[in-house]
Amino acid sequence: MKRYQGMVFSQAKKAFLTDEEAEDFTQEVFIQTYESLSKFRGESQFSTWLFQIARFRLTKVFKKKKLPIVDWQEDISFVADKTGSTVVEILDKEETSHNLRSLISKLPKSYQMPILLHYFENKPLKEIALDLNIKLNTIKSHISRGKDLLRKWWSHEIEG
Repeated sequence: MKRYQGMVFSQAKKAFLTDEEAEDFTQEVFIQTYESLSKFRGESQFSTWLFQIARFRLTKVFKKKKLPIVDWQEDISFVADKTGSTVVEILDKEETSHNLRSLISKLPKSYQMPILLHYFENKPLKEIALDLNIKLNTIKSHISRGKDLLRKWWSHEIEG
């Protein structure tokens, strides 16, 4: 829970008006995740599976309240131009989300992990460097190179 709490909470803060609502939502996600652990097949990374649980739970909450769905993919703003809005139609973004996850999974692991930790788990660069036992400047370089590759691949996705 400690490892992924920041990722879920930071996304929940974008979706809910108050920190209390975001905290409650985060707690509910982890309860549901715990109750569903027997269903985790290991076909994806645990963080991906947890992220999907959170996203589906958020969609359910917003549909029940008849609110517009929040786009959890705002963290991809470094790849594509964004309007700055965090509220979007889920169907319009589903393909974009899938394509980006696919592209990130194709990155070399040395680029992939720092990008995931920094942009999706909101870890500071210094902490990532310590966690991965890599120099800070190397982490910065890996993130920069990874983002460059994603931009390049993304432009081919859009053009192609």
